[in-house]
Amino acid sequence: MENKQRVLLTVVNDTGDETIRLSYPADRYVKGSNQYYRYREQEDMGNTSTLLKIGPDEIRIVRQGDMESEQAFAVGELRTGYYRTDQGLLSIATRTSRISVRLHEGIGTVEWDYELQLAGEPAGDYRLALEIRLLDEAE
Repeated sequence: MENKQRVLLTVVNDTGDETIRLSYPADRYVKGSNQYYRYREQEDMGNTSTLLKIGPDEIRIVRQGDMESEQAFAVGELRTGYYRTDQGLLSIATRTSRISVRLHEGIGTVEWDYELQLAGEPAGDYRLALEIRLLDEAE
């Protein structure tokens, strides 16, 4: 992956009950028709590196390090993934109802709505929004 670009990635997670907004400096790469954003998680994630892949038909989030998980999102499809806990591997799945990608050269917004399932049981409905902008060197 070439042509690295520094961006500021703001993640807005709306569960209906609460809205969480976190921002991360990220490296953006392009490979084929996919956009990749790599950043370090903060808060209670410890030393965790996250790779966000935005493709024409799917969004994928892969976390590695102190916290490990993989989630995929594709409209109208059930996508399986996992979340590693101290007790072992937890099976998760997402059923995505909407994806909206409005990016110009990797800058813009991405939104998606999905149902999360843990071990085959419904665990809530979520709306994620990403705001991506160039990271000003002065920040």
